[in-house]
Amino acid sequence: MTETIFQQLGLPNSMVTWLFIGIGVYMAGMLAIGFLSAKKVNNLKDYIVAGRRLPLWMATGTLLATWFGAGSSMGVAATVYQQGIIGVLADPFGASISLLLAGIFVVGILRKNKCLTVTDTIARKYGPGAGIYASLWMIPVYIGWLSAQFLGLGTILHVLTGLSVWKGTIIGAIVVLIYTYAGGMWAVTLTDIVQVSIIILGLMVIMPGAVSECGGLAALRSHLSDVDVAFIPASFSGAEDVTYYIGSWIIMGLGCMVGQDLVQRSLASRSPNVAISSSVISGFMYMAVGIIPITIGFAARIVFAKYGFTAAEIGADIDNQVLPRMAIIVLGKASPVLLVMFIAALVSAIMSSADSSLLAGTSLLVNNVICAFAGKENGKNKINGKAKLMLTRITTVVLSIISVVLALASSKIYTLMTSTWASQLVVVFIPVIASLYI
Repeated sequence: MTETIFQQLGLPNSMVTWLFIGIGVYMAGMLAIGFLSAKKVNNLKDYIVAGRRLPLWMATGTLLATWFGAGSSMGVAATVYQQGIIGVLADPFGASISLLLAGIFVVGILRKNKCLTVTDTIARKYGPGAGIYASLWMIPVYIGWLSAQFLGLGTILHVLTGLSVWKGTIIGAIVVLIYTYAGGMWAVTLTDIVQVSIIILGLMVIMPGAVSECGGLAALRSHLSDVDVAFIPASFSGAEDVTYYIGSWIIMGLGCMVGQDLVQRSLASRSPNVAISSSVISGFMYMAVGIIPITIGFAARIVFAKYGFTAAEIGADIDNQVLPRMAIIVLGKASPVLLVMFIAALVSAIMSSADSSLLAGTSLLVNNVICAFAGKENGKNKINGKAKLMLTRITTVVLSIISVVLALASSKIYTLMTSTWASQLVVVFIPVIASLYI
């Protein structure tokens, strides 16, 4: 094991014990919810869209939790720390826009048409082959997104305990897999409600302390240049820079509009109106919450210098460690209880996106690829309901393993996250919109 942040700050090692207890209890609670939710899962519709029974508050909560993961918390804070606002245009800004646009133009129609996945509408409009093709392009997106969340879990355990990132990644992946395997969308929704509450509470706890460590908002702003807070570069050196800038907005701003993880929650809503309202509300809420890790990332520039931390001292994983290190610096000496709450919030943020990605990829692979290849007989799918459910659960295991392997081969959460959405924008966005409006 390497030296932990607690040792670097001169804090007692007993804190690690309390954190292990707190996180252990939290994860045990998530597993319990998963197993209890399994009682509500009797068929594929229950597993993929929770029987289409989610009220507005649950649909909104699970959408917000889905978007707010490792990339939106740890990844954004680290990217702002290094690049400023211009580095995080895709998330949270582009992602917030995608929720608003999806609510206005996409999810109400899909819910009205009783789709199980977003590519169902492509298959109905253009044939099974088109649905299979689109789904095969989308599945790697969710494997990449899931890998980013697993890497985030591994990084947190590494920062706290000195445990190697690969061991922490595997531990986190196992927990997410178990409760998703057991309860499907019901488990994901119920855990999301708990997780998003802890996320928001945790971020609200850490941000004032981070600003205070800087000497207040005025002092923090005085350390930032106009370039740091600019949404538009001072200049473009050529067409490539312009293309990159536009892509930063639309890869998630448009690509995520047709994301299976977003659509899946909308399809689980009680009605089309609930689907529309929950997406729009969560879009505004996500923008508001997304400002917090941006503020913490900027504050870290001052706070790390104050405590004498350099990139070399923090290590090669600085790209993923800004937010957890700030939490420990701000709360470690003040309140072990609050620190446990915040670390639980980080774990919550990551797990809420991880389970969503896992379920989205699984749903597409089983419902729109495997079952489509199997074909129909006498108007019914050749694979019956119970077989579909078992196949879906087996697929969650396979995709989890693939994602862990990819996570161990990567190093940056934010880059891994945003790069996975490019193919979805290019291949899936236009066919979905065309199938709905043409």
